[in-house]
Amino acid sequence: MRSASYSPKESKAEKFGNFVAKQIRENKTRFLTIIGFVIGLLFFSIFIYMRFQTIESSASDRLSAAYMFFASGDRNQALSYLNDTISLFPKTPSAYQARLVAGDYFIEESKYDEALPYLQTAYEKAKPENMRPLALVRIIYLYDLKKDYEKAILYSNEFINKYDGNYLIKDVYMNLARFYILSGLPEDAKRIYNDVLIKFPATNEAAKAEENLKNF
Repeated sequence: MRSASYSPKESKAEKFGNFVAKQIRENKTRFLTIIGFVIGLLFFSIFIYMRFQTIESSASDRLSAAYMFFASGDRNQALSYLNDTISLFPKTPSAYQARLVAGDYFIEESKYDEALPYLQTAYEKAKPENMRPLALVRIIYLYDLKKDYEKAILYSNEFINKYDGNYLIKDVYMNLARFYILSGLPEDAKRIYNDVLIKFPATNEAAKAEENLKNF
């Protein structure tokens, strides 16, 4: 009796492997071109990643130097390093942090018009985005200092609409009520105080709002 030959069933992986090998043999030039492209893309991606890490490190170094000069009292040199961080590495997190610090610096110097562009850019474009509400609350503070309550009200409402879960939200509500009072809009102030009672019960802000409502 003649023995039957046995050929194991080809697995899907083997079948695909054989197909790839066949394609390589029949299209060596094309396949090597694809390999070269993929490897080139991989190395390019690694280069971009490493380059970004280097850039961010350099940006952080300059920002750290700015903090050091502020601490030593050399505010002009500190501001110079902040501006270097912004101009040389404009889209890095350190650059947006530098904008916040520069905004604080100019607000402290009562140079509100110089502070605003730094803060506005940080509010509109900062990455990571959790820096944006920090910029916006500074803009509100700036307009409060300028006694421009119309703008302070505008940006306060914008903060409430965009960042209702932010840890600064209670302060924004309370200040918004104050802006309404200073603008001669007591009914709007009452509405905000009542919102505080509803949204933030059993808090210090709620206790203050309840007390302030007695004055209307």
